[in-house]
Amino acid sequence: MRKIGLLAVAALILAGVGGWVSSTIHAPGTAAALPTSIQIDPFQAMVKAKGLPTSHYDDYSLIFN
Repeated sequence: MRKIGLLAVAALILAGVGGWVSSTIHAPGTAAALPTSIQIDPFQAMVKAKGLPTSHYDDYSLIFN
């Protein structure tokens, strides 16, 4: 019984590792389709941002009754 349980655990570990490896391998030709030269300029993103919602905050911490 102990040998069967150990064999079942080993089989589950191997199946899990095999599934993990097969899910991380890219299919042929997909690496070429990914753009590699896209760069984001944070300054231009902030300058060109128009019509964003504004937050409203009322500070009542200094009102004494």
